Amino acid sequence: MVNHIDWIEIRTKDIEKTANFYEDIFGWKIVQKLDIDGRSYWIFDQGDIPREENIRRGAFCFKPNEPPRTIFYILVEDIDETLQNVKNLGGRIIEKKTQIRPQRFCAYITDLNDNMIGLWEEK
Repeated sequence: MVNHIDWIEIRTKDIEKTANFYEDIFGWKIVQKLDIDGRSYWIFDQGDIPREENIRRGAFCFKPNEPPRTIFYILVEDIDETLQNVKNLGGRIIEKKTQIRPQRFCAYITDLNDNMIGLWEEK
């Protein structure tokens, strides 16, 4: 299958610090460290089976008074716990936990490079 979202690349000025941030919060593991044309390129693995619906789906979103950006969402077990970990590790909370539908919640954070990330929780 082609023409679908296939890869996430998180660009950073401090690759080790960024990798540790994601590993500490989400449990992602670095599985390969490469040097490609003088650039460090560390491959991470989430270590879980992806949710099929999210491989194919996305959304276009318009929010007045907000700059355009791309946001990826990470499914977490407990948003409140994740938000506390983000604060402890130097990330920022942009939007606190909000109920979207019954038993579905989201929040927004930034990583150490000011990349915005959505958190998603389903009960």
